[in-house]
Amino acid sequence: MYTYKAITEEDQTLGFSKFLDTGIFEGKESAKFRGSLLTLFGEPLYKSDNAEDAYHYLIEVSHNTSKWHFMVYEGPSGPAIGYDSNKNQPNAMEASKALLEEIRETTPSDFNEIIYYEDFGSKITYGCKNGECFYKEENEESH
Repeated sequence: MYTYKAITEEDQTLGFSKFLDTGIFEGKESAKFRGSLLTLFGEPLYKSDNAEDAYHYLIEVSHNTSKWHFMVYEGPSGPAIGYDSNKNQPNAMEASKALLEEIRETTPSDFNEIIYYEDFGSKITYGCKNGECFYKEENEESH
């Protein structure tokens, strides 16, 4: 049985890189993923309106006497789970997959965010309301 908790020390974010692809790129699934994180852990440690760096959480996963720290974030390739592979702890992949499953099985909280893909001039409005998630992408008018 794994347990999960959010960590609030920002200085713990150094050294993380993508470790587990969630299989989610964009759309309603990315909205559900973020809404489920809100349900489990509250507001993210960091958030911005840049779609390639929208938010991140630091999550401690515990099992018996083992602990792993993961960064759950939305980056250039969508939602992902990061890990400091220099730590090279046994069973880190199993722990990250358990965390991903916990997120996937959690009912999303209500939220509404607007993020931008600057490179493409896209504005994305996404969120969840009463368990229904939405995702709308539109091109911004050129100035």
